[in-house]
Amino acid sequence: MYIRKDANALAMAYRKPDDDRLEKAILAVIGSERQIRSQKMMTDLVLNELRKEHDDYRVSGERIRRVAIERNILKIDIEYNQHDDRSSPDVCPVCGYPMAIVSNSTLKGGAAKIGRQCTKCPYQTGAKRRSPGRYTFSKGQLPAEKMGTGARIALLKDASELMKRAAAMVESATKGTEQGARGKRSAARIRKISSAKKDGDSLANIIKDIGSGDKGQTVWTRPLESVKDANRKDI
Repeated sequence: MYIRKDANALAMAYRKPDDDRLEKAILAVIGSERQIRSQKMMTDLVLNELRKEHDDYRVSGERIRRVAIERNILKIDIEYNQHDDRSSPDVCPVCGYPMAIVSNSTLKGGAAKIGRQCTKCPYQTGAKRRSPGRYTFSKGQLPAEKMGTGARIALLKDASELMKRAAAMVESATKGTEQGARGKRSAARIRKISSAKKDGDSLANIIKDIGSGDKGQTVWTRPLESVKDANRKDI
């Protein structure tokens, strides 16, 4: 006897948490653990947290890692495996963001490509390819100079939302008082800073400019290896 399987029933065999729910689970886990020393352990702990709400939640370790990096909610340290070939990725194997070229000035005034560095997370590779081996997760955020476009935009959007809430609170606090008109003017200024399209310094325009202007940037830095002698130990 042929039994037709309902496609909708199969699709509901498991739940996929959205990014906001996943972020909450990650923060809950790292709030109770000082340090998590593997991707597998992190995945197991996050799944346990998610399944407090629904038993059928599923999520991969890679997605947990990428959401944590995208939202800048954890500090991630990477242990590497080194390979003999000299290929380097265009896309970061850790978070999926573009890789920037790392160059160093030569004695003749030119530039030598010495590796690549992720534009978002700490991953970097030198003259010889390095692949991620083990991850360690801990509390804290990436330093500002390591933050990529996504994290910067997320912070600015959060700031914009807080300012909108602040404007509403100012109006509520002054409404019906002698300071009501002043409260409205203050709230209007706050909203202008947050979202005015014609104000070049508004957060909305800063977000727009960061999103369109942080692409393809070359990174100049201290060499990962000596340009003169790649086999010499860099002290």
